[in-house]
Amino acid sequence: MQGPQDDAGGGRPEQDDQPYTVYGGRGGGRAPKAPRGGGGRPSPRPAESREPDDAPARPRASEHDADGPGYTVYEARRRGRDEGDDQQAPRRRRFGRPRRGVRRSTPRRVLRWAVTAVAAWVVLSIVLFVVSATVHQQGGNVGALLGGGAPPFTPTNVLILGTDDRPPGSKEPGSEGGSARTDTMLLMRTGGFANAKLSIPRDTAVDVPGHGRQKINAAYAFDGIRGSVGSVENLTGIDVNHVATIDFENFPGLIDAMGGVNYTPKTCLTADVSGGANRPRAGVTIGYDKKLGGTSFRLKKGEKYKLRGSAALALARVRKNRCDPGQDDVDRAGRQQEVIGAMKRRILSPAGFMRLPLIAWKAPQAVKTDMSGFTLLGVAIGQFLPGSGGSHVLKPTGVESIPGGGQALSVSPEAVERARRRYEK
Repeated sequence: MQGPQDDAGGGRPEQDDQPYTVYGGRGGGRAPKAPRGGGGRPSPRPAESREPDDAPARPRASEHDADGPGYTVYEARRRGRDEGDDQQAPRRRRFGRPRRGVRRSTPRRVLRWAVTAVAAWVVLSIVLFVVSATVHQQGGNVGALLGGGAPPFTPTNVLILGTDDRPPGSKEPGSEGGSARTDTMLLMRTGGFANAKLSIPRDTAVDVPGHGRQKINAAYAFDGIRGSVGSVENLTGIDVNHVATIDFENFPGLIDAMGGVNYTPKTCLTADVSGGANRPRAGVTIGYDKKLGGTSFRLKKGEKYKLRGSAALALARVRKNRCDPGQDDVDRAGRQQEVIGAMKRRILSPAGFMRLPLIAWKAPQAVKTDMSGFTLLGVAIGQFLPGSGGSHVLKPTGVESIPGGGQALSVSPEAVERARRRYEK
């Protein structure tokens, strides 16, 4: 029996109903419960009033509570890609991890990238070296005297020559359009785990093929490269495989491509090349012609100096040292080997590695040789591989007179044999 305070539906009084909120799924879920004593279940939404699934969730008032505050139903919207929907669902970000598809830098990846970059830099330098050698080298004219050796795989003997031939208009003393002589004669053994050098002083007496007893530097004036090769082989008993003549016009450019070289003299050095600089100062002073001479040296023993290309070339030509008058061609040959050693150290330094492509392009232009591009590359690589040998100078054991007047340095057969064994060790 209903009391007078009950409503027409037989439920509890309307003012006692308290609104509450129901969070449910989409229309397919279970319908929310109606208040106790209510007038029935709420009617579902019409199909035409339903919103698309990807619409944001918003509150919907219940039909049961049309006249006052009732309860609110929030419909969850499914995120993702529905059938026929081209929109990609956003990737979830996991705690502490980057989004999927983003590669995180790790020490292993950084090391792999660094190794790849270094390898690419070296390959680029090798390509430039071979191209430059192919373009600038025209081969030598030494006939059947040369051959053999496959650097850097087998030991190869290379004779390096530096002549006193000067370009037209040069202010330096020497041969200008006449018969040039060799200021530098250096045997270099490289490849096959060999790395040795043997310098031959320019005034050493030797049997020049077809010209009798002469100073070895005159062999080039008599018969060019062929005469020098024959004289060196007669003196040392070492077979020469290839020849490289220093191009003095391009050699300074190679040193400058390295950014200069560091030189620490073993003794004090006071000398002037091609008249010296106008106003010599302490250290190295380059005078009126930076490429062809005019350089003064005022160097202290044990102090480090930075040499540009022209200064390095001038240092290799110094014959008389006023700071130590007792020095001779043997000391000069030693300084030439020190310049070569300084070049190698520069190439192996971080600064040299950064300049490696430029150095590789300039290096073949600094010499004239009978070697092909790949053979010259093998010689260059062999210089930076470990090997036995060392750097030596063929020291004279006496003095002898030569035909036509004058005196030359003589070397006993025993001294030559000792030098050869050290060289081929």
